[in-house]
Amino acid sequence: MSETLSFFEDMFDMRAEAAPGQDPAKNSWLFDQAGNALVHVNLRKPSEGQGPIHHAAFACQGYEAMRERLSTAGHKLTELDNRKVNGVRQIFLHSPEGALIELNFRGE
Repeated sequence: MSETLSFFEDMFDMRAEAAPGQDPAKNSWLFDQAGNALVHVNLRKPSEGQGPIHHAAFACQGYEAMRERLSTAGHKLTELDNRKVNGVRQIFLHSPEGALIELNFRGE
């Protein structure tokens, strides 16, 4: 985990912090300079096809257009509407190599 965290900190000026409510020795999030948690790293036994990075989360705009674009391209999507909880609608999908991608749309 330390090598992965150091890579993102050194190469991309990200800041590693413990994942909220989780053991920092096993779960960390990497934040960009604006305070966005972009990469979640953990030491859980990986699912087949996964490494130590659990998923990447990105701030996005244009929920409906993105949903349509991804669906049209044939990607399997999971959607969560958390606007009443934290103001975010989310789309989850897997990249071609199997990495989980989280797309966050605030206020849409």
